[in-house]
Amino acid sequence: MDGVVRLLEVDPDLGSGLDPDAFAAARDELLVRTMEAPRGGWDLDHAWAATGAELGLLMLDGVIARDAGVGRRVSLEILGAGDVIRPWPKDRHAEALKVRLRFNVMEPVRFAVLDAGFVARAARWPHVIGQVTERVMGRATSASLRLLIHQVVRIDDRVLLSLWGLSERFGRVTPEGVLIPVPINHTMMARFVGAQRPTVSQAVGELTRRGEVERLEDGGWLLKGAFPERAMGESPEG
Repeated sequence: MDGVVRLLEVDPDLGSGLDPDAFAAARDELLVRTMEAPRGGWDLDHAWAATGAELGLLMLDGVIARDAGVGRRVSLEILGAGDVIRPWPKDRHAEALKVRLRFNVMEPVRFAVLDAGFVARAARWPHVIGQVTERVMGRATSASLRLLIHQVVRIDDRVLLSLWGLSERFGRVTPEGVLIPVPINHTMMARFVGAQRPTVSQAVGELTRRGEVERLEDGGWLLKGAFPERAMGESPEG
């Protein structure tokens, strides 16, 4: 463990629905332990057991790439500040679907440990618990959106839409366009959009030639122009 913080000071949105007096009380009462993870591989199961987390590990800052694989298929999820992480559920999927999870910390992460003590104290403010639950649901809705994007036939549109989706979480508006400071290479992008790497590289080249995307030297991405509404108009073949 690395320290203790007032949760509503580091993540005030969790108390956004409270009146000022309730927010102040919750801010003073809801102290949580924190844990840090440096760049590189990270073991969720070990961290979960070591911290005694109950409700979840809430990311306060940093970026994690999570790969979920079954057989030869691998899907990538990018996690950032505000996401709640829990172990993979063991009773919701067919036993034959043995999922391999791999976490890679891309930018150093600090977690808030939402343990049983936090849950007991937060019970005075159900809205805060509701906001944590909404964060969990946010990952589920993002997964649904990725499934929709994966149905887009053209890979260049799929890559572009996926980048615009990332911009909602990680983007920053600049005079040149929307900057996504997350170093996603072509191999990672292939897992992110559900395509083969050579196809993704070709698609990125086409987007670059059209002036819609620029790959930055540090590995980040720059989106130029407006959101490509046309890209969602296609339906999968067959």
